[in-house]
Amino acid sequence: MSSRRAADSAMSSPEADSPPSLQRRLLWRLTLGIGLLLGMLFIALDLLLDLAMYQRLDQFLAARADAFSVQLQRRGPADLDTLLAAYDLAGHTEFFAIYDGSGRLQTKSGNSAGGAVPLPRRAGASLHYDTVLPDGHRGRALALPLSRGGWLVLATERESWDRTERRMHGIMAGGIVLAILLAVAMCLLLVRHAFRTMTEEGRRLAAMSPEQAAQLHVDHLPREMQSYARAVRDALERSHQALERERRFSRHVAHELRTPVAEVRLAVEHALREGDAPALRKGMEAALCANARMERSIHALLALSRWESGLESPEPDPLDLSMLLRQLIEASAVPWAGLPPVQLQGPPSAWVHSDTGMLERILANLLHNAREYGDPAKPVQVQLRLDADGYRVCVSNAAAEVRAEDVVRFGERYWRGGDRDADRHHAGLGLALSQALASALGLQLVFALEQGEVVATLGPLPAL
Repeated sequence: MSSRRAADSAMSSPEADSPPSLQRRLLWRLTLGIGLLLGMLFIALDLLLDLAMYQRLDQFLAARADAFSVQLQRRGPADLDTLLAAYDLAGHTEFFAIYDGSGRLQTKSGNSAGGAVPLPRRAGASLHYDTVLPDGHRGRALALPLSRGGWLVLATERESWDRTERRMHGIMAGGIVLAILLAVAMCLLLVRHAFRTMTEEGRRLAAMSPEQAAQLHVDHLPREMQSYARAVRDALERSHQALERERRFSRHVAHELRTPVAEVRLAVEHALREGDAPALRKGMEAALCANARMERSIHALLALSRWESGLESPEPDPLDLSMLLRQLIEASAVPWAGLPPVQLQGPPSAWVHSDTGMLERILANLLHNAREYGDPAKPVQVQLRLDADGYRVCVSNAAAEVRAEDVVRFGERYWRGGDRDADRHHAGLGLALSQALASALGLQLVFALEQGEVVATLGPLPAL
């Protein structure tokens, strides 16, 4: 029972459930693949070697047999001893035998001792075949029919050829094993080198603090791993950007709500301390005003967070930009005291392809800021023009007190110009939200100071 529990625990351990390592997979797959390839190459070379060896032996036997048969026809059987004196040498590696038409042995070489080269059973035309020689060695023989009838059988020993073939087999087998070892070793070294760089990058990323942006260096990695490394780098960058957005949102919420909350507390404390109806009314009005400021700040921050994080995406449709501008100007033409009028210059129609809601919010914010901070004696100019790359909307208003260094900060969050607490009716997020919406639409929102006027240019919007 204890051994069974040990086996069950071993099978359920993380090591038993973990997949095999890449090096082990590469090891056995390379060994199998290269072994199969080189094994087939070994078989092909062996077949070619055997074929060449047999061709060489058969050519040698055919030449000797032709010369022997010609001499035999010229001299006759009586001169066989003189003709084949060379075959009487002891230990000679060539043998012969002559059979009559019925397959009976007539004569044989002297070195055949008590045996003779056998005649094959299916002797018809000339035939090459393997046989066992009279001295017990393996040999190659040729059975050649004679013109006067009968058979000439000539054989030679092939032991030296077999030894050469065995040496070739050993050399090829050793070469195959060496090639497999070298290939596997080189591949494993390359894999270890590639993963060593990844491991070093992992250690470097693990040592970084949460405040640092995770930067994964991919240029020194192998080409096959760079696509994966780039995907990991992009994912880390997106995670860091999301974390920064959350941190920025938290900081901004805490920063913006701190002053209104303090104002509400002071108003309520003052109203309670005074105790009369006018003081209570004044305190409630101050609390409502602070609450409105908090609500505007929260809505603007949430909108910025949604657009920057990609939770909301543009839904472009065909729209008439000229008509949209006219509608916005008419809606903002409420006769408020101290606000300048708005004048529009542009074609009667200008069809573009964009998100109507997002574009309307950008233009409404630009018009509102231009009237809010412009000179009441000079009208706000709105110009719609068609350039080579599309339509552009220019909103300009007189701003004698604005400096060039102020224009650079347009679109910066919570910047209200000069003293940040000078204007308590604005959260300082309108232009930042417009910049984020323009970026989501693929547009450029540029601010410039030209001859005492602030000019906001939005575009280009491709014409339909």
